Amino acid sequence: MKVILVVGGGNLPKVVAKHFEEKKIQFFCLGFINNHFNNNLRKYDYKIINFGKIITELKRLYNKEYRYILMVGSLSRPSLLEIIPDFNAMKIFPIFAKKIIQGGDNHLLSFAISYLERIGFKVLSIKKLIPSLLLSKGNQTKNTITEATIDDVYKAKKILDTNSKFDIGQSIIIQQGTIIGIEAIEGTDKLISRSKHYIKTNIKSPAILVKLAKKKQELRVDLPTIGLQTIKNCLSNNISGIVFSANTTIFLDQMKILDLCNKKNFFLYGI
Repeated sequence: MKVILVVGGGNLPKVVAKHFEEKKIQFFCLGFINNHFNNNLRKYDYKIINFGKIITELKRLYNKEYRYILMVGSLSRPSLLEIIPDFNAMKIFPIFAKKIIQGGDNHLLSFAISYLERIGFKVLSIKKLIPSLLLSKGNQTKNTITEATIDDVYKAKKILDTNSKFDIGQSIIIQQGTIIGIEAIEGTDKLISRSKHYIKTNIKSPAILVKLAKKKQELRVDLPTIGLQTIKNCLSNNISGIVFSANTTIFLDQMKILDLCNKKNFFLYGI
């Protein structure tokens, strides 16, 4: 089994690379210009390319018997001006450009996976490869949640499910039935930061973050991810807990997260 790791930013690529190293799975890291590339990956076989050369690079690796692809980490959507397609990429560039113009991630990712499978690759799921990164259904911490909070959860879920068809944000901050903020392109941590001025601290019903996978989301390559910094950001901005998609959300530094949550009476609840 020889795997191409198509990597973006964050710590997840480092975690996956370490797992592959321990399991003695041969892999090659493929990063992109104008995207973050974790320095820890530079000790492995890697290459950083322009998006326009990806088909040529994948074919080169295919000829070296790489048959599997795993996409991990956050990638910045390239502008059409940044892509300099070579001969191989020119064949799919019109469709690729159309998907970028459509907006959202799911159209683009679904197209990418369909094309990769058509040219002979198998796209892997991190859920199946490293299930220990996920947390299950129910309360994962000592702090319990109230009936009022459950009501907020169901309202937030309805909104996120409705937003799924527009392929926008995975997260909502809600307090006592009031929507404080909805995630757009900026990401969860910036959503937390811009919402802090609207969170009330003098009422019984606390603010919570609800972060759920979109309906019909391509879960092989686009799982919701929560790291230690997100927990710290919630704590410093008067958010009392996170509700997440059970068995579908990646938690990085899982033991540190659970330890901090229990110390600070912060809940994690899977639905």
